[in-house]
Amino acid sequence: MKQGSYHDLVIIGAGPAGLAAAIEASAGGLTTLVLDDQPAPGGQVYRQIVQNANSRSARGYLGADYWSGHELADAFARSLAELRSECRVWQIGKDRDVFFSQHGKAQKVRAGAVLIATGAMERAMPIAGWTLPGVMSVGAAQTMLKSSGSGADGAVFAGSGPLFYLTVWQYLQAGLTVRAVIDTAPARLGLRHYWLALPALLQPGLLLKGVRWRREIRRKTRYISGARSVGIVGDSRATGIRFRDARGGELTIAAEHIFIHQGVVPNVNLTMATELDHRWCPRQLCWHPRTDIFGQSSVAGVFVAGDGMGIAGAGAAVLSGRLAARRILAGKNGRSSGVPLFWRLLKFRQTAIRPFLDTLFTPPQEWRTPEDDTTIVCRCEALTKADVMAAIAMGVSGPNQLKGYCRAGMGRCQGRMCSLSVQNLIHDHTGVPEDRIGHLRIRPPIRPLTVGELAALVDEDASE
Repeated sequence: MKQGSYHDLVIIGAGPAGLAAAIEASAGGLTTLVLDDQPAPGGQVYRQIVQNANSRSARGYLGADYWSGHELADAFARSLAELRSECRVWQIGKDRDVFFSQHGKAQKVRAGAVLIATGAMERAMPIAGWTLPGVMSVGAAQTMLKSSGSGADGAVFAGSGPLFYLTVWQYLQAGLTVRAVIDTAPARLGLRHYWLALPALLQPGLLLKGVRWRREIRRKTRYISGARSVGIVGDSRATGIRFRDARGGELTIAAEHIFIHQGVVPNVNLTMATELDHRWCPRQLCWHPRTDIFGQSSVAGVFVAGDGMGIAGAGAAVLSGRLAARRILAGKNGRSSGVPLFWRLLKFRQTAIRPFLDTLFTPPQEWRTPEDDTTIVCRCEALTKADVMAAIAMGVSGPNQLKGYCRAGMGRCQGRMCSLSVQNLIHDHTGVPEDRIGHLRIRPPIRPLTVGELAALVDEDASE
Protein backbone atom coordinates (compact mmCIF):
# COMPACT_ATOMS: atom_id res chain seq x y z
CA MET A 1 0.00 0.00 0.00
CA LYS A 2 1.41 3.37 -1.02
CA GLN A 3 1.97 5.97 1.67
CA GLY A 4 -1.00 8.35 1.84
CA SER A 5 -3.27 6.09 -0.23
CA TYR A 6 -6.99 6.87 -0.12
CA HIS A 7 -9.86 4.63 1.05
CA ASP A 8 -13.56 5.43 1.20
CA LEU A 9 -13.62 4.00 4.72
CA VAL A 10 -10.85 3.30 7.21
CA ILE A 11 -11.93 1.17 10.19
CA ILE A 12 -9.81 1.06 13.32
CA GLY A 13 -10.31 -2.27 15.07
CA ALA A 14 -11.12 -5.76 13.77
CA GLY A 15 -13.48 -6.86 16.52
CA PRO A 16 -17.22 -7.62 16.06
CA ALA A 17 -18.16 -4.01 15.18
CA GLY A 18 -15.22 -3.42 12.83
CA LEU A 19 -15.66 -6.72 10.97
CA ALA A 20 -19.43 -6.23 10.56
CA ALA A 21 -18.92 -2.69 9.27
CA ALA A 22 -16.21 -3.82 6.83
CA ILE A 23 -18.43 -6.59 5.40
CA GLU A 24 -21.36 -4.20 4.92
CA ALA A 25 -19.30 -1.33 3.49
CA SER A 26 -17.24 -3.42 1.06
CA ALA A 27 -20.39 -5.22 -0.17
CA GLY A 28 -21.80 -1.78 -0.94
CA GLY A 29 -18.80 -0.88 -3.07
CA LEU A 30 -16.72 1.20 -0.66
CA THR A 31 -12.96 0.72 -0.71
CA THR A 32 -12.45 -0.37 2.89
CA LEU A 33 -9.29 -0.71 4.95
CA VAL A 34 -9.24 -2.23 8.45
CA LEU A 35 -6.31 -1.43 10.76
CA ASP A 36 -5.88 -3.66 13.79
CA ASP A 37 -3.13 -4.02 16.36
CA GLN A 38 -3.52 -7.80 16.73
CA PRO A 39 -1.90 -10.42 14.43
CA ALA A 40 -5.33 -11.74 13.36
CA PRO A 41 -8.91 -10.41 13.22
CA GLY A 42 -11.42 -11.01 16.00
CA GLY A 43 -10.69 -8.37 18.62
CA GLN A 44 -10.83 -9.32 22.30
CA VAL A 45 -14.16 -11.17 22.00
CA TYR A 46 -13.18 -13.43 19.09
CA ARG A 47 -9.43 -13.45 19.67
CA GLN A 48 -7.63 -16.15 17.63
CA ILE A 49 -10.99 -17.33 16.24
CA VAL A 50 -9.52 -18.43 12.90
CA GLN A 51 -6.47 -20.17 14.40
CA ASN A 52 -8.50 -21.93 17.10
CA ALA A 53 -10.90 -23.38 14.55
CA ASN A 54 -8.59 -26.37 14.10
CA SER A 55 -8.26 -27.02 17.83
CA ARG A 56 -10.66 -29.74 18.95
CA SER A 57 -10.00 -29.05 22.63
CA ALA A 58 -10.63 -25.31 22.30
CA ARG A 59 -14.04 -26.05 20.83
CA GLY A 60 -14.92 -27.74 24.07
CA TYR A 61 -14.08 -25.01 26.56
CA LEU A 62 -14.47 -21.62 24.85
CA GLY A 63 -18.24 -21.91 24.47
CA ALA A 64 -20.86 -21.30 21.77
CA ASP A 65 -20.73 -17.48 22.04
CA TYR A 66 -17.07 -17.50 21.05
CA TRP A 67 -17.58 -19.85 18.10
CA SER A 68 -20.45 -17.75 16.79
CA GLY A 69 -17.74 -15.31 15.73
CA HIS A 70 -16.43 -17.77 13.17
CA GLU A 71 -19.26 -16.96 10.77
CA LEU A 72 -18.39 -13.27 11.02
CA ALA A 73 -14.68 -13.93 10.46
CA ASP A 74 -15.45 -16.12 7.44
CA ALA A 75 -17.70 -13.47 5.90
CA PHE A 76 -14.96 -10.88 6.43
CA ALA A 77 -12.38 -13.15 4.77
CA ARG A 78 -14.66 -13.47 1.73
CA SER A 79 -15.24 -9.71 1.53
CA LEU A 80 -13.24 -7.23 -0.52
CA ALA A 81 -12.14 -5.30 2.58
CA GLU A 82 -8.39 -5.08 3.16
CA LEU A 83 -6.94 -5.94 6.57
CA ARG A 84 -3.63 -4.66 7.87
CA SER A 85 -2.63 -6.40 11.10
CA GLU A 86 -0.23 -5.32 13.87
CA CYS A 87 -0.93 -1.66 13.16
CA ARG A 88 -0.99 0.74 16.12
CA VAL A 89 -3.10 3.80 15.23
CA TRP A 90 -1.82 6.82 17.11
CA GLN A 91 -3.61 9.79 15.56
CA ILE A 92 -6.55 10.82 13.39
CA GLY A 93 -5.97 14.18 11.71
CA LYS A 94 -8.51 16.95 11.16
CA ASP A 95 -8.83 16.02 7.48
CA ARG A 96 -9.28 12.31 8.30
CA ASP A 97 -5.67 11.36 7.75
CA VAL A 98 -5.09 8.23 9.84
CA PHE A 99 -1.57 7.83 11.24
CA PHE A 100 -0.34 4.44 12.43
CA SER A 101 2.81 2.40 12.96
CA GLN A 102 3.45 -1.09 11.64
CA HIS A 103 6.64 -3.03 12.37
CA GLY A 104 8.35 0.09 13.70
CA LYS A 105 7.49 2.30 10.74
CA ALA A 106 5.00 5.17 10.85
CA GLN A 107 2.57 5.48 7.94
CA LYS A 108 -0.46 7.50 6.89
CA VAL A 109 -3.63 6.80 4.90
CA ARG A 110 -6.39 9.17 3.87
CA ALA A 111 -10.06 8.32 4.41
CA GLY A 112 -13.41 9.51 3.16
CA ALA A 113 -14.82 8.35 6.51
CA VAL A 114 -13.27 6.89 9.64
CA LEU A 115 -14.93 4.35 11.94
CA ILE A 116 -13.41 3.97 15.40
CA ALA A 117 -14.20 0.47 16.68
CA THR A 118 -11.59 0.10 19.39
CA GLY A 119 -13.90 -1.68 21.83
CA ALA A 120 -13.61 -1.83 25.58
CA MET A 121 -10.96 -2.25 28.23
CA GLU A 122 -11.16 -3.53 31.79
CA ARG A 123 -11.76 -0.95 34.47
CA ALA A 124 -8.69 -0.49 36.66
CA MET A 125 -8.93 -2.07 40.12
CA PRO A 126 -6.84 -0.06 42.59
CA ILE A 127 -7.12 -2.38 45.59
CA ALA A 128 -4.33 -3.19 48.01
CA GLY A 129 -1.69 -5.37 46.35
CA TRP A 130 -3.14 -5.23 42.81
CA THR A 131 0.29 -4.46 41.32
CA LEU A 132 2.03 -7.48 42.89
CA PRO A 133 3.42 -10.24 40.64
CA GLY A 134 0.88 -13.06 40.46
CA VAL A 135 -2.09 -10.69 40.15
CA MET A 136 -3.68 -10.28 36.73
CA SER A 137 -6.96 -9.07 35.32
CA VAL A 138 -9.59 -11.63 34.36
CA GLY A 139 -9.36 -10.35 30.77
CA ALA A 140 -5.68 -11.26 30.69
CA ALA A 141 -6.50 -14.71 32.08
CA GLN A 142 -9.01 -15.21 29.28
CA THR A 143 -6.52 -13.97 26.68
CA MET A 144 -4.09 -16.72 27.76
CA LEU A 145 -6.80 -19.30 27.29
CA LYS A 146 -7.79 -18.06 23.82
CA SER A 147 -4.26 -17.37 22.56
CA SER A 148 -2.36 -20.41 23.80
CA GLY A 149 -4.85 -22.70 25.50
CA SER A 150 -3.03 -22.19 28.79
CA GLY A 151 -4.08 -20.96 32.21
CA ALA A 152 -3.03 -20.87 35.84
CA ASP A 153 -4.08 -23.96 37.77
CA GLY A 154 -5.37 -23.28 41.29
CA ALA A 155 -6.07 -19.58 40.77
CA VAL A 156 -8.52 -17.49 42.78
CA PHE A 157 -10.97 -15.27 40.90
CA ALA A 158 -12.33 -12.11 42.59
CA GLY A 159 -14.90 -9.71 41.17
CA SER A 160 -18.16 -9.96 39.24
CA GLY A 161 -19.77 -9.33 35.86
CA PRO A 162 -20.47 -11.27 32.65
CA LEU A 163 -16.81 -11.52 31.57
CA PHE A 164 -15.88 -12.66 35.08
CA TYR A 165 -18.36 -15.57 35.18
CA LEU A 166 -17.68 -16.52 31.56
CA THR A 167 -13.93 -16.77 32.15
CA VAL A 168 -14.30 -18.85 35.33
CA TRP A 169 -16.69 -21.14 33.43
CA GLN A 170 -14.18 -21.46 30.55
CA TYR A 171 -11.36 -22.32 32.99
CA LEU A 172 -13.47 -25.06 34.51
CA GLN A 173 -14.47 -26.40 31.08
CA ALA A 174 -10.77 -26.47 30.13
CA GLY A 175 -10.08 -28.78 33.08
CA LEU A 176 -8.21 -26.20 35.16
CA THR A 177 -8.82 -26.14 38.88
CA VAL A 178 -10.14 -22.93 40.44
CA ARG A 179 -9.32 -22.66 44.13
CA ALA A 180 -12.10 -20.18 44.92
CA VAL A 181 -14.43 -17.62 43.37
CA ILE A 182 -14.95 -14.47 45.45
CA ASP A 183 -18.03 -12.71 44.10
CA THR A 184 -18.40 -9.00 44.91
CA ALA A 185 -21.93 -8.72 43.46
CA PRO A 186 -24.76 -8.34 46.01
CA ALA A 187 -25.59 -11.65 47.68
CA ARG A 188 -29.32 -10.85 47.35
CA LEU A 189 -31.22 -8.99 44.62
CA GLY A 190 -33.16 -5.83 45.55
CA LEU A 191 -36.47 -4.53 44.18
CA ARG A 192 -34.59 -2.34 41.70
CA HIS A 193 -32.87 -5.41 40.23
CA TYR A 194 -36.19 -7.23 39.76
CA TRP A 195 -37.71 -4.14 38.13
CA LEU A 196 -34.82 -3.82 35.67
CA ALA A 197 -34.97 -7.53 34.95
CA LEU A 198 -38.33 -7.01 33.17
CA PRO A 199 -36.89 -5.44 29.97
CA ALA A 200 -34.03 -7.94 30.21
CA LEU A 201 -36.63 -10.64 29.44
CA LEU A 202 -36.34 -9.49 25.82
CA GLN A 203 -32.98 -11.29 25.89
CA PRO A 204 -33.95 -14.46 27.82
CA GLY A 205 -31.07 -16.44 26.36
CA LEU A 206 -28.50 -14.17 28.01
CA LEU A 207 -30.25 -14.31 31.37
CA LEU A 208 -30.44 -18.10 31.31
CA LYS A 209 -26.81 -18.35 30.23
CA GLY A 210 -25.69 -16.27 33.21
CA VAL A 211 -27.75 -18.42 35.59
CA ARG A 212 -26.21 -21.56 34.09
CA TRP A 213 -22.64 -20.24 34.44
CA ARG A 214 -23.13 -19.29 38.09
CA ARG A 215 -24.85 -22.56 38.93
CA GLU A 216 -22.00 -24.57 37.42
CA ILE A 217 -19.36 -22.42 39.14
CA ARG A 218 -21.05 -22.90 42.50
CA ARG A 219 -21.17 -26.64 41.93
CA LYS A 220 -17.51 -27.04 40.97
CA THR A 221 -15.64 -24.52 43.14
CA ARG A 222 -15.60 -22.86 46.51
CA TYR A 223 -17.91 -19.90 45.92
CA ILE A 224 -18.26 -16.91 48.30
CA SER A 225 -20.85 -14.23 47.47
CA GLY A 226 -21.28 -10.66 48.73
CA ALA A 227 -17.56 -10.19 49.42
CA ARG A 228 -16.23 -6.79 50.58
CA SER A 229 -12.91 -5.15 51.58
CA VAL A 230 -10.91 -7.28 49.14
CA GLY A 231 -7.11 -6.97 49.22
CA ILE A 232 -4.14 -8.97 47.97
CA VAL A 233 -1.75 -10.41 50.56
CA GLY A 234 2.02 -10.55 49.95
CA ASP A 235 5.24 -8.53 50.01
CA SER A 236 7.25 -9.21 46.85
CA ARG A 237 4.51 -11.29 45.16
CA ALA A 238 0.93 -12.38 45.81
CA THR A 239 0.57 -15.12 48.41
CA GLY A 240 -3.15 -14.88 49.02
CA ILE A 241 -6.30 -12.78 49.07
CA ARG A 242 -8.10 -11.31 52.09
CA PHE A 243 -11.74 -10.16 52.23
CA ARG A 244 -14.91 -9.97 54.30
CA ASP A 245 -17.80 -12.27 53.49
CA ALA A 246 -21.47 -11.25 53.42
CA ARG A 247 -21.75 -11.82 57.20
CA GLY A 248 -18.73 -9.63 57.97
CA GLY A 249 -16.28 -12.41 58.74
CA GLU A 250 -12.67 -11.85 57.61
CA LEU A 251 -11.24 -14.65 55.48
CA THR A 252 -7.87 -15.26 53.82
CA ILE A 253 -7.29 -17.74 51.00
CA ALA A 254 -3.74 -18.66 49.98
CA ALA A 255 -3.02 -18.48 46.24
CA GLU A 256 -0.12 -17.67 43.93
CA HIS A 257 -2.35 -16.57 41.04
CA ILE A 258 -5.22 -14.14 41.58
CA PHE A 259 -7.43 -12.80 38.79
CA ILE A 260 -9.49 -9.70 39.53
CA HIS A 261 -12.21 -7.89 37.57
CA GLN A 262 -14.83 -5.19 38.04
CA GLY A 263 -16.29 -4.74 34.59
CA VAL A 264 -15.28 -3.04 31.36
CA VAL A 265 -15.45 0.56 30.10
CA PRO A 266 -15.20 2.04 26.58
CA ASN A 267 -11.67 2.54 25.33
CA VAL A 268 -11.94 6.29 24.68
CA ASN A 269 -8.33 7.37 24.30
CA LEU A 270 -8.56 7.66 20.50
CA THR A 271 -12.01 9.28 20.52
CA MET A 272 -10.81 11.73 23.18
CA ALA A 273 -7.61 12.51 21.25
CA THR A 274 -9.69 13.11 18.09
CA GLU A 275 -11.66 15.70 20.10
CA LEU A 276 -15.07 14.05 19.77
CA ASP A 277 -17.70 15.27 22.24
CA HIS A 278 -18.21 12.88 25.17
CA ARG A 279 -20.81 12.52 27.90
CA TRP A 280 -20.65 10.99 31.37
CA CYS A 281 -22.79 7.86 31.73
CA PRO A 282 -23.90 7.65 35.39
CA ARG A 283 -25.17 4.07 34.99
CA GLN A 284 -21.89 2.66 33.60
CA LEU A 285 -19.74 5.20 35.53
CA CYS A 286 -17.58 6.09 32.54
CA TRP A 287 -17.37 8.37 29.50
CA HIS A 288 -19.14 7.68 26.19
CA PRO A 289 -18.60 9.49 22.86
CA ARG A 290 -21.72 11.42 21.82
CA THR A 291 -23.15 9.79 18.71
CA ASP A 292 -26.46 9.35 16.94
CA ILE A 293 -28.07 5.93 16.35
CA PHE A 294 -25.77 5.41 13.34
CA GLY A 295 -22.60 6.18 15.28
CA GLN A 296 -21.98 9.60 13.70
CA SER A 297 -19.90 11.59 16.17
CA SER A 298 -19.63 15.33 16.69
CA VAL A 299 -16.82 15.45 14.07
CA ALA A 300 -17.95 15.18 10.46
CA GLY A 301 -16.97 11.90 8.82
CA VAL A 302 -15.83 10.24 12.07
CA PHE A 303 -18.02 7.43 13.40
CA VAL A 304 -17.87 5.20 16.47
CA ALA A 305 -19.23 1.64 16.80
CA GLY A 306 -19.16 -1.25 19.24
CA ASP A 307 -18.38 -1.12 22.94
CA GLY A 308 -16.31 2.00 22.33
CA MET A 309 -19.58 3.98 22.16
CA GLY A 310 -20.98 2.36 25.35
CA ILE A 311 -20.79 -1.16 26.78
CA ALA A 312 -23.50 -3.30 25.16
CA GLY A 313 -21.92 -6.64 24.19
CA ALA A 314 -20.87 -8.41 21.00
CA GLY A 315 -24.34 -8.71 19.45
CA ALA A 316 -25.03 -5.00 19.79
CA ALA A 317 -21.50 -4.27 18.50
CA VAL A 318 -22.22 -6.13 15.27
CA LEU A 319 -25.45 -4.16 14.84
CA SER A 320 -23.72 -0.82 15.50
CA GLY A 321 -21.01 -1.65 12.95
CA ARG A 322 -23.63 -2.42 10.31
CA LEU A 323 -25.52 0.78 11.13
CA ALA A 324 -22.41 2.94 10.79
CA ALA A 325 -21.55 1.32 7.46
CA ARG A 326 -25.10 1.90 6.17
CA ARG A 327 -24.94 5.60 7.06
CA ILE A 328 -21.52 5.99 5.41
CA LEU A 329 -22.77 4.15 2.29
CA ALA A 330 -25.89 6.30 2.18
CA GLY A 331 -23.80 9.45 2.40
CA LYS A 332 -21.58 8.24 -0.43
CA ASN A 333 -24.48 7.22 -2.68
CA GLY A 334 -26.95 9.96 -1.75
CA ARG A 335 -29.55 7.51 -0.41
CA SER A 336 -31.41 7.06 2.88
CA SER A 337 -29.70 4.94 5.53
CA GLY A 338 -33.01 3.46 6.69
CA VAL A 339 -35.82 4.28 9.10
CA PRO A 340 -34.28 5.48 12.39
CA LEU A 341 -37.28 4.21 14.43
CA PHE A 342 -36.80 0.67 13.14
CA TRP A 343 -33.11 0.69 14.03
CA ARG A 344 -33.83 2.19 17.45
CA LEU A 345 -36.28 -0.61 18.24
CA LEU A 346 -33.78 -3.21 17.06
CA LYS A 347 -31.02 -1.66 19.16
CA PHE A 348 -33.31 -1.47 22.22
CA ARG A 349 -33.93 -5.19 21.91
CA GLN A 350 -30.18 -5.87 21.55
CA THR A 351 -29.35 -3.85 24.67
CA ALA A 352 -32.41 -4.53 26.84
CA ILE A 353 -30.38 -6.50 29.40
CA ARG A 354 -27.79 -3.77 29.99
CA PRO A 355 -29.63 -1.67 32.66
CA PHE A 356 -30.05 -4.85 34.73
CA LEU A 357 -26.43 -5.92 34.31
CA ASP A 358 -25.02 -2.42 34.85
CA THR A 359 -26.98 -2.04 38.09
CA LEU A 360 -26.31 -5.54 39.40
CA PHE A 361 -22.57 -5.30 38.72
CA THR A 362 -21.92 -1.66 39.62
CA PRO A 363 -18.33 -1.66 40.90
CA PRO A 364 -18.14 -1.24 44.68
CA GLN A 365 -16.87 2.18 45.74
CA GLU A 366 -13.92 0.53 47.50
CA TRP A 367 -12.83 -0.86 44.10
CA ARG A 368 -13.12 2.51 42.35
CA THR A 369 -10.93 4.32 44.88
CA PRO A 370 -8.56 2.60 47.31
CA GLU A 371 -9.30 2.36 51.02
CA ASP A 372 -5.59 2.24 51.93
CA ASP A 373 -3.39 5.35 51.43
CA THR A 374 -0.44 3.20 50.34
CA THR A 375 -2.30 1.59 47.42
CA ILE A 376 -0.98 2.44 43.94
CA VAL A 377 -3.42 4.49 41.82
CA CYS A 378 -1.26 5.52 38.81
CA ARG A 379 0.86 2.50 37.87
CA CYS A 380 2.98 4.31 35.25
CA GLU A 381 4.19 6.94 37.73
CA ALA A 382 3.96 4.69 40.84
CA LEU A 383 1.70 7.19 42.63
CA THR A 384 -0.21 6.05 45.71
CA LYS A 385 -3.58 7.27 46.90
CA ALA A 386 -1.76 9.43 49.47
CA ASP A 387 0.35 11.06 46.71
CA VAL A 388 -2.73 11.89 44.64
CA MET A 389 -4.76 13.07 47.63
CA ALA A 390 -1.93 15.37 48.74
CA ALA A 391 -2.03 17.04 45.32
CA ILE A 392 -5.83 17.27 45.34
CA ALA A 393 -5.72 18.88 48.79
CA MET A 394 -3.63 21.71 47.30
CA GLY A 395 -6.77 22.85 45.51
CA VAL A 396 -6.57 21.38 42.01
CA SER A 397 -9.64 21.98 39.86
CA GLY A 398 -9.54 18.77 37.82
CA PRO A 399 -7.48 15.89 36.41
CA ASN A 400 -5.56 18.06 33.96
CA GLN A 401 -4.33 20.46 36.63
CA LEU A 402 -3.49 17.44 38.78
CA LYS A 403 -0.95 16.36 36.16
CA GLY A 404 1.16 19.41 36.93
CA TYR A 405 1.11 18.69 40.65
CA CYS A 406 1.91 14.97 40.74
CA ARG A 407 2.14 13.60 37.12
CA ALA A 408 -0.90 11.30 37.50
CA GLY A 409 -1.89 10.23 33.98
CA MET A 410 1.38 11.34 32.35
CA GLY A 411 2.90 7.89 31.91
CA ARG A 412 3.01 5.57 28.91
CA CYS A 413 -0.70 4.69 29.09
CA GLN A 414 -1.78 8.37 29.12
CA GLY A 415 -4.29 7.79 31.87
CA ARG A 416 -5.97 4.68 30.42
CA MET A 417 -5.59 2.92 33.75
CA CYS A 418 -5.91 5.71 36.33
CA SER A 419 -8.12 8.42 34.82
CA LEU A 420 -11.43 7.18 36.27
CA SER A 421 -9.84 6.52 39.68
CA VAL A 422 -8.30 10.01 39.75
CA GLN A 423 -11.61 11.55 38.71
CA ASN A 424 -13.38 9.65 41.50
CA LEU A 425 -10.82 10.73 44.09
CA ILE A 426 -11.36 14.38 43.13
CA HIS A 427 -15.13 13.84 43.34
CA ASP A 428 -14.80 12.28 46.80
CA HIS A 429 -12.68 15.20 48.07
CA THR A 430 -14.52 18.14 46.48
CA GLY A 431 -18.07 16.83 46.07
CA VAL A 432 -18.11 18.17 42.48
CA PRO A 433 -20.18 15.86 40.22
CA GLU A 434 -18.01 13.58 38.08
CA ASP A 435 -19.43 14.86 34.78
CA ARG A 436 -18.24 18.36 35.73
CA ILE A 437 -14.79 17.20 36.86
CA GLY A 438 -14.08 15.92 33.35
CA HIS A 439 -11.53 13.54 31.90
CA LEU A 440 -7.80 13.80 31.44
CA ARG A 441 -7.07 15.67 28.21
CA ILE A 442 -5.69 13.10 25.75
CA ARG A 443 -3.38 14.35 23.04
CA PRO A 444 -1.95 12.44 20.06
CA PRO A 445 0.02 10.34 19.67
CA ILE A 446 -2.03 8.07 21.91
CA ARG A 447 0.62 5.33 21.73
CA PRO A 448 4.35 5.66 22.49
CA LEU A 449 6.11 6.65 19.26
CA THR A 450 9.85 6.66 18.63
CA VAL A 451 11.67 9.36 16.71
CA GLY A 452 12.79 6.68 14.26
CA GLU A 453 9.21 5.71 13.46
CA LEU A 454 8.24 9.33 12.94
CA ALA A 455 11.26 9.95 10.71
CA ALA A 456 10.12 7.12 8.42
CA LEU A 457 6.88 9.02 7.86
CA VAL A 458 8.75 12.19 6.88
CA ASP A 459 11.03 10.25 4.51
CA GLU A 460 8.04 8.67 2.76
CA ASP A 461 6.30 12.04 2.37
CA ALA A 462 9.46 13.52 0.82
CA SER A 463 9.71 10.67 -1.69
CA GLU A 464 6.14 11.13 -2.99
